[in-house]
Amino acid sequence: MEFIDWFAGIGGFHTGLEQAGMICAGYCEIDTYARRSMKENFKGMMSDTENLFHTGRRANGQ
Repeated sequence: MEFIDWFAGIGGFHTGLEQAGMICAGYCEIDTYARRSMKENFKGMMSDTENLFHTGRRANGQ
């Protein structure tokens, strides 16, 4: 089963779901520091192209 890691943070739920046998199809995180942690914790798995919200825009359009 696949999942999307909405509000990914630093990957806590991501880790648990993968340990349960699920596969991450993408993630969404706008916080710069949390994205850096995700890249470090999931080397080779997480890139900005997989970040579904990596548009450089905030929710208010700026």
